[in-house]
Amino acid sequence: MTGTIGAFAPNGFFGIYELGAKMKRTQLMLWGFIGFTLIAMTGGAMAVLFPRWRYDDEVIVSILLLGIYVLGAMVLVCYGKRMPITRKLCLLGLLVSLVSYLLVIWFDRPLSRYWESVILSVGSISLALAGGLAHRVFIWPIKARGMCGVWLKWAAVVFAMLTVGLIVFGFVAEGASYWGRGYLRGVWISVIFTAGTTIATGAIALFGAKPGDDEPGLLEACMQVSMTCPRCQSAIEAQSNRESRCDSCRLKVRVEVEEPRCGCGYLLYQLEADACPECGRAVAADERWVAEKGEQSTGLMG
Repeated sequence: MTGTIGAFAPNGFFGIYELGAKMKRTQLMLWGFIGFTLIAMTGGAMAVLFPRWRYDDEVIVSILLLGIYVLGAMVLVCYGKRMPITRKLCLLGLLVSLVSYLLVIWFDRPLSRYWESVILSVGSISLALAGGLAHRVFIWPIKARGMCGVWLKWAAVVFAMLTVGLIVFGFVAEGASYWGRGYLRGVWISVIFTAGTTIATGAIALFGAKPGDDEPGLLEACMQVSMTCPRCQSAIEAQSNRESRCDSCRLKVRVEVEEPRCGCGYLLYQLEADACPECGRAVAADERWVAEKGEQSTGLMG
């Protein structure tokens, strides 16, 4: 059983230099992305509000393209923390794709049709590879539930790889020209199956039965916990897994009580083994049951 107490305290005001020095690199990237998004939103709004102003089509398309890419990069940076290498490769693919498309948008006249096709192919291949890596970032951490969930997850991964392979092969073999009706149908069918299996995998993970749902714990979800206020040292009768307040200083506290369980949902209470008897997974040292000395001596005498 583990318990944590959370208390909220106001943060002070720091100078811009100190705040920037303390920010992590990922936070700086996020703020940079937000800044680019604001620029894209401002440019798009000005184009709508002031239609008499002269705006080239390249400007509008570039703003929209930049906003879409920045939004995708922001989501990827926030979600892909567990897979840093895959996230970096995906961001690199997005950058190469964005630069390629911007080159075609702004330098379409001086470029010959051959080089325009080459740059479009490079950008599209980079975007397809980035999309496949992004799909892996999002779907791989999902914990599949049951045999159906496992099969759907692997089907989503396989169809995503097939889709990326078909797109890459199409651009390598035919470039940015027409691929043929049959080949395009195959690509769209692979995209549809990728989307369907991915959505089904996420739905099963979110709404399916969770491990341990059919095995009630030994402790109630909400129970009374006696503790001392960390601010004024007054006695507090709090409720577990709910917010409570100190009657004296009104400090807000929250006591979280959670029984240790294996990843498969097996309750680890009074389990002295180093592996789960249900799935065979190793049990962390801090999750193992440690019997008291009286219980150990009783067991030896028995």
